Amino acid sequence: MSATPWLFAAGAATVVMLLVLLARAVFLGYPPPALPGALLGRKEQAIVAACADALFPPGGPIPLSGTEAGLVAYMDTYVRRLPRGPRLLGRLLFHYIEHSPWIFGPRHVRFTRLRPDERVAALRAMADGAIYFQRLALLSLRAMMTMGYLAHPRVAEVMGMVTDTAPFERRRAPSLHPPRESFA
Repeated sequence: MSATPWLFAAGAATVVMLLVLLARAVFLGYPPPALPGALLGRKEQAIVAACADALFPPGGPIPLSGTEAGLVAYMDTYVRRLPRGPRLLGRLLFHYIEHSPWIFGPRHVRFTRLRPDERVAALRAMADGAIYFQRLALLSLRAMMTMGYLAHPRVAEVMGMVTDTAPFERRRAPSLHPPRESFA
């Protein structure tokens, strides 16, 4: 009896097991969406929530965490407003952040499965990393999240700021002359 059928069966079983593990690592295990009907899917919402609380943790110097400041909803609106090409790049950014620790280490697990302190360490490693694209990805993510965090009225109040989420929109200039009283 030849050993070839057994080797083939063992090899096929190994490949199937690896594909199942890969599918689990990439697609499964995400919580239900925080925003049903949003542009961002449940995986992307989970990534945004994990990043939001890593960048703006609960119990930090400002009393609101990133998720409490509504960053998942903000990022959904932000990405929705982008033109088609940049919208795709924004969504790919979330997936890159999610799988970067899994691909580059030091912990070979996706970002959302890390403990909160490990998430902060993973973002710090990206900021200090030798790979330019990792540093650029983190800088982009941090800029978008910071805009959303500072746009929250409670965060702005704590910081003594006035929120203006559309500073370049045309507004009617205030009149230099008071309105005239009419006598009818």
